[in-house]
Amino acid sequence: MEISKIAALFVFFILLPGWALFYTRSGLKSVEGYVFGGRSLGPITSAFTAATGATSAGLFVGGAGMAYQYGWGGGTWQIGAAFGVFICWFIVAPKIREVSHKIKAITTPELFVKRYGSNRFYPIVAFWIVFFTLPMLVVQMRSAALTIESYLGIPYIWALVSFSIVLVIFSSLGGRSAIAYLDTVQGMIMIIGVTVAIIVGLKAVGGIAGMDHLLAQQKPSLTTFFGEMPRSLWYNLAFVYLFGLFSGPHIIPAFYGMKDGRTARLAFPIGVVISLYWTFAAVLIGLVPRALGISIETPDKAFAVFLTHVAPEIVGMLLVFCLLAAVFTTLDALLMAAGSSIVHDIIGRLKGQSFTESEELRYSKIATVVIGILALILSEMQMPLISILNAFGFGAFVIVIGVPLIMALFWDKANREAAFFCTTIGPIIYMLWRIYLVKITGLGELPGTLLVVLTVSILCSLAKPAKNESYFQEYRKTYFNKIGA
Repeated sequence: MEISKIAALFVFFILLPGWALFYTRSGLKSVEGYVFGGRSLGPITSAFTAATGATSAGLFVGGAGMAYQYGWGGGTWQIGAAFGVFICWFIVAPKIREVSHKIKAITTPELFVKRYGSNRFYPIVAFWIVFFTLPMLVVQMRSAALTIESYLGIPYIWALVSFSIVLVIFSSLGGRSAIAYLDTVQGMIMIIGVTVAIIVGLKAVGGIAGMDHLLAQQKPSLTTFFGEMPRSLWYNLAFVYLFGLFSGPHIIPAFYGMKDGRTARLAFPIGVVISLYWTFAAVLIGLVPRALGISIETPDKAFAVFLTHVAPEIVGMLLVFCLLAAVFTTLDALLMAAGSSIVHDIIGRLKGQSFTESEELRYSKIATVVIGILALILSEMQMPLISILNAFGFGAFVIVIGVPLIMALFWDKANREAAFFCTTIGPIIYMLWRIYLVKITGLGELPGTLLVVLTVSILCSLAKPAKNESYFQEYRKTYFNKIGA
């Protein structure tokens, strides 16, 4: 085991998180400061926090694996993500920040309660947040542990435990401010890493034209728009990432925490550029080994093969840190989202009375630790393709959070019955569609479920518009500036 590698990991996982904890220690005295940084995050920090929260092993390992397996078609579905980033930052994020600030919502379930006028949204939405967050946590933890195992040569279980301990301690103690500042630093490391990867990868295959030539020699279909990817899977992934960026419970708090509306406008170009840049790099990392004819056991090892067979050792080390940064920044945001929902939206409501500031702060930290330990235990499970499992969780949040959130923010007719359908029946339809209807209909679980959920929600809201209901009148009078007709 090389001393230089251990020293680099020490800096990455001990010194940098330690610095973030120390630098943001003053923001940990309130629940608002702990959960989303006291609504004081600037444009650069906000952009990096949201982008790194959405960028994980699902992109760098899973995205590269999809490109390796299906050719360009394994990457062109990311067009959905490109449009999603634009919609998220230009339209949705400023509105989320505005409304959450006015109604003083700490979590997404609380925003639904105050918009749709029912406390039942607290436990329902919080339950699904925890339920669908767990598999995403497991995917990320396994990816980090496998990377450390191959990089340092230590047993998987020790890599998993050591990484998880650092992660859980940092997330529980630091809160949103520490996460935001560490995400920014690690995001810059990711930019450096993928820049070097792009240069090395293109040089190895003679540029984009050379890579296409090598791919076409193997199979001409690898260079087509859809490649060899099943259309149902392509459309499903495109839909997931089109809507997923403003539906993830671990991404939305970055919008809650923005200082003001101007922050969202300034963060928009930063968030768009870095997200698209990382996406292109991940696809390229998968295509290069395939173009070079390197055989691998499973597509999810395309990233690792790029490190060992294409990139020089120093570049490989940089890409290891790039991947670990992506995983760490997603995991800490997921842990925070699940922990705060459990305490604020489930335990706090079952208790029958509000927590004191110090109690909620303490229990949020404990819940974060418990969720982290549970994910650690579940990380012994075997997983399918990382992109597919990660997309399944993302897609579920589109149904449970994304649809009712967009209706809440932009449509005054959207009523609580429609929101209840999305948050109760919607995820059940989503899972059943995944199991039984994808093969029958040829339609992925998200597009199929969206058709059902949107149809029911629109008809329900038109039949009984919320703007005629007393709960919405109070919401509009107190908090809403402008409502469409």
